[in-house]
Amino acid sequence: MVARFVLQWHLSEHCNLHCLHCYQDGHQPMMLQYQDLEKIYLQFKNLLSKLKMKGHINVTGGEPLCNPFFFKILDLIQKDNDLITFSILSNGTLIDEKMAHKIASYHPYYVQVSLEGGKRTNDYIRGKGTYKLIGQGIDNLKKEGIFTSISFTATKLNYKEFPKVVKYAYKHHVDNVWSDRYIPLGKEDKTLMLDYNDTRRYLEIMNAEREKLIQKHIYIPRVSMYRALQFQMTHDFAYGCTAGDTLLTVMENGNLVPCRRMPIVVGNLLKEDMYKLYKNSPILKELRQNKIPDECQLCENSHMCHGGLKCLTYAIYKDLNHKDLGCNVD
Repeated sequence: MVARFVLQWHLSEHCNLHCLHCYQDGHQPMMLQYQDLEKIYLQFKNLLSKLKMKGHINVTGGEPLCNPFFFKILDLIQKDNDLITFSILSNGTLIDEKMAHKIASYHPYYVQVSLEGGKRTNDYIRGKGTYKLIGQGIDNLKKEGIFTSISFTATKLNYKEFPKVVKYAYKHHVDNVWSDRYIPLGKEDKTLMLDYNDTRRYLEIMNAEREKLIQKHIYIPRVSMYRALQFQMTHDFAYGCTAGDTLLTVMENGNLVPCRRMPIVVGNLLKEDMYKLYKNSPILKELRQNKIPDECQLCENSHMCHGGLKCLTYAIYKDLNHKDLGCNVD
């Protein structure tokens, strides 16, 4: 498998929902014009050329389908489909049959939708009626033969409902279910964040659901457990964060950050060049060094894990030299 450089691209903050745990909460929605978006795309192509790599773009928002330039951006990518693949990260509620058919014509690598638990919990977090709309959106995607994934953000409110998400995925013939933990950003409420005990229980629940499917020889959906610390349950290869190395994120205003969940602004692509920022930014250089936190030096997995969920460590300490608070290794 050829390594690809991943760009998560937030086209705008415009969204038809107002989710309880949204990372964009409190922001005034804004949207760049098409010529600025095209400029950013060309900078990504230049970065790929300089690094001699192929690329992948996760097109997201807000809700990307709320952006009037969404399909014009897909037109750009489609012209370079030998160089760049793409996926769509959506809330799923706007994907009717017509929209699913149009998306299918661009041949996305996958479409990811978000679900936060059972009907009551999901609708409390994402809004009344979204549980049903998400299912309809998924069904429309699957009718078009599109690989569809569910993303579940684990918080104190909902992490015990992961089995309900897997059941929902099975009902709607979803191909993949994955999950990671909620990251508090800025002044956001840290009471939603999982502590050590919550994290261990959450990972146990995930792995139990994964094992049930394996034992029953059910291959759709698959519960994917290749995120920070999840290898401690699966005993598979340790996951290492790629933010700042082969992953960058562009925000709705053109700001470049290592990851949406690590909002350290490296520069602005309307004024600066992506490749130069990638090569010269101190924080990106630090992330690429993959320094092992002092607490992790004796761990046999530290050369791959590099301390676990870096964005969570940064959110808590504003410093990367700490191990993941959910880690069970002393």
